[in-house]
Amino acid sequence: MMKLVLCIVLLLSVLSTKAQDFISPTLDIISELKKITTMEEKFSALNDEVKELRSKNEALTTKLKTFEEKIISERLKVAFSASLSALENTHRFIGPYTTATTLVYENAFTNIGNVYDTSTGIFTAPVKGVYFFNFVVFNPHDIATGVRLLKNGNFVVAASDNPPKQDTEDTTCNSVSLILEQGDQIHLQLIENRRIYTDGLRRNTFSGHLLFTM
Repeated sequence: MMKLVLCIVLLLSVLSTKAQDFISPTLDIISELKKITTMEEKFSALNDEVKELRSKNEALTTKLKTFEEKIISERLKVAFSASLSALENTHRFIGPYTTATTLVYENAFTNIGNVYDTSTGIFTAPVKGVYFFNFVVFNPHDIATGVRLLKNGNFVVAASDNPPKQDTEDTTCNSVSLILEQGDQIHLQLIENRRIYTDGLRRNTFSGHLLFTM
């Protein structure tokens, strides 16, 4: 009987301890929930800061891109215009030759960007873009004339004229817009067995300029 009483007393004691733990737990749940709430608020604030920084970064990137485009636009102003003759009160014939010959337009009126070489007659594209070229050919005598425009040595367009008749003087021209890669070269060539005349009036010209970059 005594053993039974002791067991009952021990059982009641254990149950009392468990009940006390349940009512007043060792872990403060309310305090932990407050900590979680505080962390969530900090995370939300941090997320807002990240979004603000991203927005500022995008705005800065846009400004930098606009600034770079402006710099490129200012730096890449490309235009040239030149004639065969460099001196007034002079005249000469070039050709005819049995093979095509590069024409060197040695008198540059304009050479913005220094992209046309007056010693070789070659234009070199500084950047990829669309370029416009024009050339004028003057023929005052009884031998046919003709000029080709070449891109990297390959024929693109030409302008030619047969011997003048009653008016004794003829002028022909051609123009073209081309997509050029950086380093591409353009030059004019006197067609084989043709002749070109130049004098101080500078009626044979070669011009070009950059329309826009790509």
